[in-house]
Amino acid sequence: MAAEPTTPPVRRRGGPTKGDQREVQILEATRALLADRSINDLTIDAIAKAAGVSRTAFYFYFPTKQAVVAALLDGLWDEFGSTHAWLATDGIDHDALLEHHRLVAAVWREHAAILTCTTGAVLDYEPLAEWVERAHRRLVEALAAKIERDQAAGTAPTDIAPVALAEIVSSLRDARFPVLATLRGAELEQALHDLTVVVLRVVYGRVG
Repeated sequence: MAAEPTTPPVRRRGGPTKGDQREVQILEATRALLADRSINDLTIDAIAKAAGVSRTAFYFYFPTKQAVVAALLDGLWDEFGSTHAWLATDGIDHDALLEHHRLVAAVWREHAAILTCTTGAVLDYEPLAEWVERAHRRLVEALAAKIERDQAAGTAPTDIAPVALAEIVSSLRDARFPVLATLRGAELEQALHDLTVVVLRVVYGRVG
């Protein structure tokens, strides 16, 4: 009688490879170095030294220092997306918008060193510019859709097109969040309140 086939052994998935670990080391070294210097002052030699890899090894994983920053920004994509609950609501909802602003400010505060790289001349580097444009489009499209719903429901004025309003709000936010990232306590709460009131007045002409 033939022996019954045996169940093949379960193969354990291997852990991170040495290459994976080196890439993470480069990312984390760049994150740490950006805490006390701008991307313009950051050198590949400094990143490689802090990461414990050779300059040649750095170039195996990333073509430029800006490419490292672009990878760090990609890691924040879902974190920003998780702050967008207000955009799916209908109507004014002051408290939900305030919480949305509070969450975005928290992401900015935690990752200010990386997000600061999304402004200024460094945006001449295409991957960084593309990330900024994708983030901008995601916000504008979601906000325009909300405004369009609220205009159709009669809760928002219809004298300005939804996309135009969304672009205005996006510009306001882009200017404020780098500042909000530096504030704490009562000063931060007041600034969040002020931004919330401004956005509601721009979109709805009132705050409640």
